[in-house]
Amino acid sequence: MHRLRNRFGFSSLRKRIMVLLTIGLAGCAILMASVSYNAIYTMQRDKIKTSMAFDLYQQTSKLNQVYDNLLQVTQQMTPVGTVGNLMETYLAARDTYSQRLLSRDVSYNIGLITFSNPAMELVMYYDPASGNPAFSNLPLRGDFTLQALPNVAGIGELKYQSPHKSLCRFSDDQVVSVTREVRFSDGRQLIVYVESKSDISTDMNSLTQSLNMPYALVFTDAAGDVTYSSNSDAYAVGQRLRLSGPSGVTGDYVWNRMQGDYGYDITLLLPVSSYNHELYTWKNHMYWILAIALLMMFLLTLLLRRLINRPFLLIEREMRTFGKGYMGTSQYRTGIDEFDRIFDQFNIMKRQIQQLILDVEHKEKRRHQLEIEKLAYQINPHFLMNTLNSVRWLAVMHKQAEIEKFVSSLIILLNYNLGKSKESATFKSEIEVMRTYLELQQMRHDFEVKLDIGEGAYLDSPVARFILQPIVENAVCHGLDDNGKLEISVSADDAAQMVRIVIRDDGKGLSQETLALLQRDTPDQQQTGWGIGLRYVRSMLESFYGHQARMGIESMPNQGTTVTLELPFLQQRKERAI
Repeated sequence: MHRLRNRFGFSSLRKRIMVLLTIGLAGCAILMASVSYNAIYTMQRDKIKTSMAFDLYQQTSKLNQVYDNLLQVTQQMTPVGTVGNLMETYLAARDTYSQRLLSRDVSYNIGLITFSNPAMELVMYYDPASGNPAFSNLPLRGDFTLQALPNVAGIGELKYQSPHKSLCRFSDDQVVSVTREVRFSDGRQLIVYVESKSDISTDMNSLTQSLNMPYALVFTDAAGDVTYSSNSDAYAVGQRLRLSGPSGVTGDYVWNRMQGDYGYDITLLLPVSSYNHELYTWKNHMYWILAIALLMMFLLTLLLRRLINRPFLLIEREMRTFGKGYMGTSQYRTGIDEFDRIFDQFNIMKRQIQQLILDVEHKEKRRHQLEIEKLAYQINPHFLMNTLNSVRWLAVMHKQAEIEKFVSSLIILLNYNLGKSKESATFKSEIEVMRTYLELQQMRHDFEVKLDIGEGAYLDSPVARFILQPIVENAVCHGLDDNGKLEISVSADDAAQMVRIVIRDDGKGLSQETLALLQRDTPDQQQTGWGIGLRYVRSMLESFYGHQARMGIESMPNQGTTVTLELPFLQQRKERAI
């Protein structure tokens, strides 16, 4: 039973949290999904603001197309157009027979215009002097006046009218129209009037019924005066409606506005109460969701607090006693696997700390012993230097010049290599130490040294200490034979701010296997002689220059070895600026 309870029970804090959170989140998700579905369905059906913008765009595009067609027709009726050219000829004709024939041609071409444009209704030339149409495809209303047309936009001779009732006597259709003043060569001035059927009223009624939203479409001119309104209760013709921007709220209406291609404004309005109805419904649903979710989270928090609070109190008490220096272990079983493991690890940590204290005491004793040994090691080089000085003065007293010179050079090398010299290493000091070492070796071995040291400010530039002597020592001890030749050149490239050092010998050279072994950065048991010195130089360069310095080795058996160093330097002028 105990195993079954551990396997299928909820003794783990993680399992308990997961179960509780799953139940809570599942409940919230179900509520959220059900309410969100209703809200999204309602918003999708009504479309609200997005639907308004889209419907307004459709109406504006249709009107722009209608006005484009009307403008093209009026262009044909100007003196330069097809119909206008016939009208020009008709007005210039003197005999009655020619006028009759031309009159028939003009009427025929006007008929062709209306035939090719099914939405076109009334097309005419209007004579403002007589107040009668000169040519018309349909009869006019008796109460027609040109001044009564609802002009919404226009430039010069062109005027655009917002939707109005057709001027045809036998039609009650809603149309939009364009008038254009034209002047013929005989000085006669006529007005071209063309109108096309408009479906704005039908579209607005259909939109209002399908969406159950009382939309209103309003035309305004440049001054903001209403020239057409699909719902006079919202805004009547003649009222002033000044808006800024593409959308907003004015009075009791939410609106979207677009400007037509010819300077007029079209505005779609919706009462705020209708616009906010669906939003209010959705907000109420969301408030209920938030309230229920907060209540569930509150209950879940209380339950988790009760579940976790006791183990945390035990941990806090253990830490306080541990902070007072008590190292004894205590066994706790909270019934939650994670906390039980924490207490076990805490006991293990106590035992490890006890062991660490013992280790620190042992290391402190060892450190004290090493300090004593360090003092002894420091005394030995000091004793050696004092002894060498005694030998040097003994050689001076006995007039042994070679011994005195040898010992003096050796003292200089030991002072520099053991760090006794307080001066920082420069290219000049490194070259001098290398030169001193070569003088010592030439006292023992017979080989030729050729030094080519370039002058320049780089000689006073800082450099890594003790990097030239190990390379030269490798060449002398492992590379050169008797009567060998060692060439050393040091030059500076001021433009690249680099110092190039080349150390070349004509000795035995290295095999490819040995050369590959020397290229390794990690120490190797086979690296003796050449390897130890070069590994030291490589480590010093990396420590002092990072990745800015480069060292290359080229060698062939019986053809000598060449070591090339490329080191950055700071000119003396720039170093002072820093």
